[in-house]
Amino acid sequence: MSGTAPGWFTDPWDPRQTRYFDGDRWTGSIAPHPGYAPSAPGHPIGEPILLLRAIPFPRDVDVSCALETQSGQQVGLIRPRSNRSSAINREVADLSYEVLGPGGAPILSLKRLGGLARRHTIVVEDATGRHLGRIRQTSSVWRQMRTTRITVALEVGGHQVATTDICIHPRDRFAAVCEPIGPTVGPAIATVERQWRSVGTSSDFFDYTLSCLQPTVHPLPELLLATAFAHYLYDRLAVGGPLETYQSFGRGGTWHDPR
Repeated sequence: MSGTAPGWFTDPWDPRQTRYFDGDRWTGSIAPHPGYAPSAPGHPIGEPILLLRAIPFPRDVDVSCALETQSGQQVGLIRPRSNRSSAINREVADLSYEVLGPGGAPILSLKRLGGLARRHTIVVEDATGRHLGRIRQTSSVWRQMRTTRITVALEVGGHQVATTDICIHPRDRFAAVCEPIGPTVGPAIATVERQWRSVGTSSDFFDYTLSCLQPTVHPLPELLLATAFAHYLYDRLAVGGPLETYQSFGRGGTWHDPR
């Protein structure tokens, strides 16, 4: 084995990082591996299959999730930025999130633009604030009032590059949710699948698997990750919050989830 500095070697448990060896044993000190390259270019964070694993919080207001590989290795995190939305206004407020990569540094910014019009957009930017694209709701308000499905477009430079449905149905924890993402005509380029997970709380939590069926060109991998996060975000907005016990009576999950 070879190290990048005295005592630092490639982590035997995760080649994406280095771990300090004190001459006797491996320690808990780790750092990003300077020579690490994504295993699969053309995929979100270099992973053709990425799991968005829910991170429960006691008050269930903040929305965060870990990004894991198919083998369960965490390679990133999505967490709120400086905004601290209350449980009352978070469904219509602007919400900002940052995506941390394998080394712990921000690599993306996701901003959900809210409002009372119920036509929401998620803006995707890189770590420097450069606009990469957006996910924009294209289905009508009337459809989201009648069903649990809404249609969104993945747009780059004002042009639609893919489309998909986001199914928001958190009241049926065992409902089969597997949504393809792709062009209007042609095969899917990715799918998002939802799985219920028991976390020992009164609220339901779900994990989401983003499976990329083929490599894509930047910035589409970033938009695919944002699309998977949109599934997680809007399920949390529909089912979560400290007042969930009282809000759940007579409700059905929708994009805006009106009460």
